[in-house]
Amino acid sequence: MERKVKMEKAFRRRRHYLIKKKFQLKYVGVILGVMFLGALISGYTIYYNAWLLLGEKLANVYPQGRLLHIFRSVNIRLALNLFFVSIFCIGIAIFTSHKVAGPIYRMTKFLGNVTSGDYSQRIRLRKHDDLKGLAEAINGLVDKLEREKKS
Repeated sequence: MERKVKMEKAFRRRRHYLIKKKFQLKYVGVILGVMFLGALISGYTIYYNAWLLLGEKLANVYPQGRLLHIFRSVNIRLALNLFFVSIFCIGIAIFTSHKVAGPIYRMTKFLGNVTSGDYSQRIRLRKHDDLKGLAEAINGLVDKLEREKKS
């Protein structure tokens, strides 16, 4: 009984997050692309309008060199924030894509076994994996094929 529990825990543990690299990196690229496009449009709009309004008022208060220093420090801070947010988003995208790529990998491997005539195994997915409905449908199909083979 204890061994079964250990096997179940080992089954649920993620060993590698990049299982289907091409698929997952494409997924990450799409997520980042949409994120950057939205951030670029909204950020530029806010940034441009804020500096347009603030620039006139600050030009009367600060000397020209000081105002340029403020603009540069704001730009550097925005670039650093964008970098750290990007790293965070890449991590989230890889983790999320793993919930799809992992099941696809398992199903592909499983169907290869079925093609070679092994009907004994079933697809088992982790608790939070996606595509469970597809896995159940494939398992049902293999059950039916196994029954037909026996009769």
